[in-house]
Amino acid sequence: MNGIEIRRLGGDEFAAALAISAIAFGEEYTEEDAEAFRQAFDFDRALCAFEGAKMVGTCAVLPLDLTLPGRVSIPLAGLTWVAVLPTHRRRGILRRLMLAQFADMAVRGEAITGLGASEGNIYGRFGYGPATSFTSFSVERAHAAFHSHAEGASAGRITLLDRTEAAAELPDIYESLRLLQPGAVSRPPGWWKAHLHDSLLDRDGAGKMYHTKHETIPGIADGYVSYRIKDEWAGVSAQYDVRVVDLLAADPGVYRALWNYLLTTDLCQTVSCQTGRTDEPLRWLLADPRRFKVNAMADFLWLRLLDVPRALAARAYGSTGRLVLEVAETFPTPGASRFALEVHSAGGPQVECAHTASEPDLTLKIDALGAAYLGGVTFGSLAAAGRAKQLRAGAIDHADAMFSGGPAPFCMTEF
Repeated sequence: MNGIEIRRLGGDEFAAALAISAIAFGEEYTEEDAEAFRQAFDFDRALCAFEGAKMVGTCAVLPLDLTLPGRVSIPLAGLTWVAVLPTHRRRGILRRLMLAQFADMAVRGEAITGLGASEGNIYGRFGYGPATSFTSFSVERAHAAFHSHAEGASAGRITLLDRTEAAAELPDIYESLRLLQPGAVSRPPGWWKAHLHDSLLDRDGAGKMYHTKHETIPGIADGYVSYRIKDEWAGVSAQYDVRVVDLLAADPGVYRALWNYLLTTDLCQTVSCQTGRTDEPLRWLLADPRRFKVNAMADFLWLRLLDVPRALAARAYGSTGRLVLEVAETFPTPGASRFALEVHSAGGPQVECAHTASEPDLTLKIDALGAAYLGGVTFGSLAAAGRAKQLRAGAIDHADAMFSGGPAPFCMTEF
């Protein structure tokens, strides 16, 4: 493409990159927003497209860590700030930005990249597949009683934190619990600064974020919840909506305690959550599970395996055995490779994966492998949808047994 240059973002060009993001996503940022976003930005990983001196596209990476099945972690190249000016669409700029970022990831030796997709039909062509999902749900306080056999909430203490206290304590609590959840990603210091900045853009008409921590043992935090309150009135009657932003708990007792705290908030009519699990335990805590109202369900974290052997060998598996996968690529160039995955101990670290010339047991595209990588979708479902093909009898069931086990993958960290 003549006239378009791809290069790294300079420190004095952040405002131009922010302007492109504002145009692409229809948002308006304050000076305080801009400063908070700048602190979360990694200039060394930001590549931009220029037409002459004018910036026309952006594509950045945030270095993260991804929790895998088996409570292990692997570096993740978190793709973010992907935008092209509407005046320059359909000119191959996004493809060139992605090529440049993939080349940079290869130099850095990164095995996996991930993103949150603004549109579902963009990133499959680059090999990304939706690996985690979330639900948006709500519960009316009047019907939020827990069932009679539910164990009592933790006898611990819940304490409100101001913003300064939250900034000092929440990052450590989050990181201590992250390895419990496959699909969770790390949150760098800059991410926390932007998050706790609490931009008006994130509030959707509600108030500021409140933060509480839970301690079962005094001095040792084992959970927290961040939430907002949307105050609404019907005449003289309060109908507040408590909106959960972030909730983590080390065990079921802490989980029940935090939800009990939210569901007993004075003046509250409903408690809602925009980023809940697909298997949210709260539904089964309620005396009437039908009162758990699912409002929406969607994908969240998309994954793309860059180094298939390293990525597959990094996680634990639900069963032992050998599986040969033929994985088709379409980007940057079409092709297919075969990999032999050998798991010697279920749930443990004894895993090997390497290129092979053996006949494949099943075949699929790289985006489908990304979707199945954490166990969020079964190979059986992919095969039923024509996204995977079994070449050896029983291979699909074998693959599902291997990739299953442990908590369902879940991510609630936008980046």
